[in-house]
Amino acid sequence: MGNYDINIEWSRLFPLTEEETKKFNQGMIEGVYRISRKESDGKFYVIFVGNTMDLKQDLEKLILEKDTNFLKQGGEFSFRYAKVTEGEETRRAIEKQMYKKYAPEYNSKEPISSLDIKVNLN
Repeated sequence: MGNYDINIEWSRLFPLTEEETKKFNQGMIEGVYRISRKESDGKFYVIFVGNTMDLKQDLEKLILEKDTNFLKQGGEFSFRYAKVTEGEETRRAIEKQMYKKYAPEYNSKEPISSLDIKVNLN
């Protein structure tokens, strides 16, 4: 698996649709997530990373405000997430690590975190 400070379990890839986010009704999911867009080569590439106290709420907000964010460009979007319950600072540190690895075009700036942790991103 690797030598990580925190080993998190990533979900499968879900379509980023209103119907899919409605299925998340088991309470608040605290964690980190990444959104990918399918490109012309048929592969998905990470375009946005985030951390959240409530995954369903964050995804629903993105979908509802799609006319003012990256979703307005259209295309096929997906997301995957990992539950992280070690607190906000840990979530921010993981988000920062995702930012550095994926260089997502729709994050306006690098997330700020004083923690430097290694975590599995796959």
